[in-house]
Amino acid sequence: MRLADYITSDHIKIGLEGRNKDEVIEELVELCSEVCDVSDPDAVLQAVLNRERDGSTGLEKGVAIPHAKSDAVGTLSIVVGISREGIDFEAQDGKPSHLFFLLVAPTSESGPHVQAIAKIVKLIKIDNFREQMINAQTPEDVVKVINSAENGEEE
Repeated sequence: MRLADYITSDHIKIGLEGRNKDEVIEELVELCSEVCDVSDPDAVLQAVLNRERDGSTGLEKGVAIPHAKSDAVGTLSIVVGISREGIDFEAQDGKPSHLFFLLVAPTSESGPHVQAIAKIVKLIKIDNFREQMINAQTPEDVVKVINSAENGEEE
């Protein structure tokens, strides 16, 4: 499983405009519906919001991985959002989140969804990875950081 197979520069938004958890999720779902195979954006939004109500997907060190399953997507769909200011995402460490990976998988699939979350969790443990992602100037830079990290390289 390579995140780079699912994330192109079109899947990345630097400078999220949302100021709270729901607004960020709405913004990411909107991006997902524009660049991924989404048949019903409202169903995806509701699935992600419902999952988030079960427990925050805000992790530590400024990262959140909002995710859900929905029949409104045909395949695993991933988008990335970056907020340099940070947003209260009810993270485990109580700190603002800056880096967001939204994942939506078909209800019939579990493998790729779980593998993608595991890969993200592995990558975000690398301090340099998080810093480079948050400080990236362009979506293309973000793609390069992901590719480099997945190739085991450090810039």
